[in-house]
Amino acid sequence: MLRIPKKYSLYLSMVLSIIFFIGCVVGAIGMPALAETLIDVKGAPLAHADFTLVLVLAYLILLSVSLADGLLFWLLMRVRRGLVFTRTSTDLVRGISWCCMLLGALCFGMGWYFRLSLVLAFAALLLGICLRVVKNVLEEASEIKSENELTI
Repeated sequence: MLRIPKKYSLYLSMVLSIIFFIGCVVGAIGMPALAETLIDVKGAPLAHADFTLVLVLAYLILLSVSLADGLLFWLLMRVRRGLVFTRTSTDLVRGISWCCMLLGALCFGMGWYFRLSLVLAFAALLLGICLRVVKNVLEEASEIKSENELTI
């Protein structure tokens, strides 16, 4: 399996996070056209109120994804400085997990209009649960590190 040196892997993650954020900004600009296209693919015309609701849900989904990406980038910056096992890093993982949970709930709401959103909701909720477990592990490791620092 291809193995990238730790330093390059971290920078690659940061670059991908920035590219993803740029994609979110472009997605925000093109969201009305994208929503219209997806609705046309579905085939059934939506009432204006339904289109507005789909658009609001889509923007909320994009907002939660962008927030998670921002928190992830901040976490990567802390990893670069060696500040992994700290309360702030744990809080960042907690925030990302809550963004995933929110994303799952929003995608579940979008499932009324697009059935594929239900699959995305399931995946987002699973990712949120996995991140909660990682957060708990990171929190425990931070406590152990703090105790070890106090022990001489």
